[in-house]
Amino acid sequence: MPKALRAFLELLKLTLLHSKGTHAQFTARRLRVMAVFLPVLLIGQLIHWAGFLLDEIFFRGYRKIAIKDPVFIVGIPRSGTTLLHRVMAQDTESFTSLKLWEILIAPSITERKFWTVLGHMDRVCGGHGRRFLVAADTRILRRLSEIHKMSLFDYDEDDMVLTPVFASVYLFFPFPFRDELWWLVRFDEDTPHGDKERIMRFYKTCVQRHLYFHGPEKRFLSKNPAFSSKVDSIRTHFPDARVVCNMRSPYETIPSLLSALYVAWDVFANDLKADEYRDCVLELAGHWYRHPIERSREWPDEQFAFVNYDELRKDLKGTVSGLYSRFGFEAGPVFLDRLNKEHEMARVYSSTHLYSLEQFGLTPEDILEDFGDIFQRFGFDTACPGAVQTEKQRV
Repeated sequence: MPKALRAFLELLKLTLLHSKGTHAQFTARRLRVMAVFLPVLLIGQLIHWAGFLLDEIFFRGYRKIAIKDPVFIVGIPRSGTTLLHRVMAQDTESFTSLKLWEILIAPSITERKFWTVLGHMDRVCGGHGRRFLVAADTRILRRLSEIHKMSLFDYDEDDMVLTPVFASVYLFFPFPFRDELWWLVRFDEDTPHGDKERIMRFYKTCVQRHLYFHGPEKRFLSKNPAFSSKVDSIRTHFPDARVVCNMRSPYETIPSLLSALYVAWDVFANDLKADEYRDCVLELAGHWYRHPIERSREWPDEQFAFVNYDELRKDLKGTVSGLYSRFGFEAGPVFLDRLNKEHEMARVYSSTHLYSLEQFGLTPEDILEDFGDIFQRFGFDTACPGAVQTEKQRV
């Protein structure tokens, strides 16, 4: 039995039968949340697999699609990956990316065809269905959008497309059991070879399905901080890929990440123990910082680039143009016009999401001790800029 399936069955058993005394112990609120989430999750995966089966009957040609020069944006969370992704995704002449509705609702070609036809019928009838969906989208994702702007109609992290094979790191949020899922945090190093191959082959077919639906001539553009643990697997299965790894000072990423993940875990009413939660996030951050750095030495210079968050915010246009030049890509006039506008917006954008090291029991000295090598490698200022930061929402 594949490791991912075994782990998921164990998660279900722990959640339903042995959650007492764990982070996932049932309270009245968690019981309400899981009573809705679990049926939706399980029924959704059955529908997706029915769609995958129909793809093999009606759209089998997707398997012949060649994935040419895909781009993967990785890096520590809260380091500008979302900003960079959503800017580059506007180059629709060159790139295509998965939107959240495709990831969660329609990963198969069959499902996308179904919802496209349904959407056309809705427009003919006045668009009432879409207006309802937009209102529901805003209501359901409102809490998560406080720290990461989310919408079914926006581009998002396609690690979630691995949910049908129970290999998405996002399973940590509804199922906060470290021992059963930590291998996903350290994917390249801790996943057995056969399981690794099986999961990455599935991901590759998802990319091929996407290109079949949107156009095989496009380059696939992916953004996943969780893929920081998969840079070896990316190189194996996408040998001509380009990887962009975003970096930002740990003084800023660590409290921001702790704040963001706390909101995501709280959506599922998990009973988080402060010290255990903090230590878990610090360990995750350490691996996702260091693994891409260590593995970057094995990549050709023209296929791997680091992006400094501060430089990205100050000079978005110059940073993106530099990536295009390094990777041998050419930007068209339409995208260059959009890039100019995004450049100006990035320079003045601000948000009210506040965070601090102190609220998680950390000091600047703790961060410098744990991540001193990161400060040295990228020349980040070791003087802590202040206890309370203003977070940029599009990170």
